[in-house]
Amino acid sequence: MTKKEQALVAQYAKSLVEVAVEHDSLESVKSELLTLLDIFKTTDLDQSLSSLAVSQAEKAQLIGLLKNTSSVYVNNLLEIILVNQREAFLYEILKEAVRKIEQVTNEYDVKVISAVPLTEEQKSRIQSLVAQKLGMKTSRLVEVIDENIIGGFIIQVNNKIIDTSVRQQLREFKMKLK
Repeated sequence: MTKKEQALVAQYAKSLVEVAVEHDSLESVKSELLTLLDIFKTTDLDQSLSSLAVSQAEKAQLIGLLKNTSSVYVNNLLEIILVNQREAFLYEILKEAVRKIEQVTNEYDVKVISAVPLTEEQKSRIQSLVAQKLGMKTSRLVEVIDENIIGGFIIQVNNKIIDTSVRQQLREFKMKLK
């Protein structure tokens, strides 16, 4: 994506977030955006909206389906995207808007990678660890199981990583031996 396109995406996202802040609806807008992003992830909607082979009428129809379940703020964004024929950027705009909402609220999704499923107590301790060590609130805890880390866990939040995995400890030990 070019710098001009990145600026365009950022401006659309910024506008939506400003409206959500103004109307005190950040949580509901973020929830809607996450739902729309899930739709993009489970379908090939992003490819359809950015394809030159798909007509403008078909793109409008696809976005119309998204508008049926959205609030007035998200509907307005979708309508503006249709009018300005920016459908190809919709997925990136939605992701950027979620990032901007997280910055405004200081509430982030926390991704935890572990070798085995976490207990509720472990999840609670990880949330308090993120609050203490990184000064961030947890929006959602996303758990990923990866047996390759052998043991321990990896926490990823807002481009910050805490890696206490056995795999990482073995790498560090190996480097010290060299």
